[in-house]
Amino acid sequence: MKKTLKNIFFTVAALICVVSLASCSGGIKGDDAKAYINDFFDAVSAEDYERAEALLHPDRPADLEEFFLNIEKKEALDFQSGIEVERYTGMSSSYYDSTVDGSRYELVMQVSVDEKNVEFTIEIVQNENGYGIYNLNLDT
Repeated sequence: MKKTLKNIFFTVAALICVVSLASCSGGIKGDDAKAYINDFFDAVSAEDYERAEALLHPDRPADLEEFFLNIEKKEALDFQSGIEVERYTGMSSSYYDSTVDGSRYELVMQVSVDEKNVEFTIEIVQNENGYGIYNLNLDT
């Protein structure tokens, strides 16, 4: 009887460990998200919109060339002069979010574009459909 209880205890403990590890590995790491956003900004600065669009989540494609050219005209910005993250002002993450059926990581950052301060909010999502930038918001 003691041996059976001991086996049940170890089986349950092993299952708890496996579930805990699986849930931890599903999240998006902050350093990975920041590197991904820097790659995105580098592509936009280089006017390589095809590469920038490849960094978008498959569920949220967009015409980034049109998007950024419209902002440049409207706000008198020049993204080709560079996009430099000055500081991160907020972040939130979740291992599972039911609205995206997966992990999400959102960063709010103050960015310098053409010597002007701009606030970007970028949400990265990882789900069964892929990984990438899911939402992009810009406040000038």
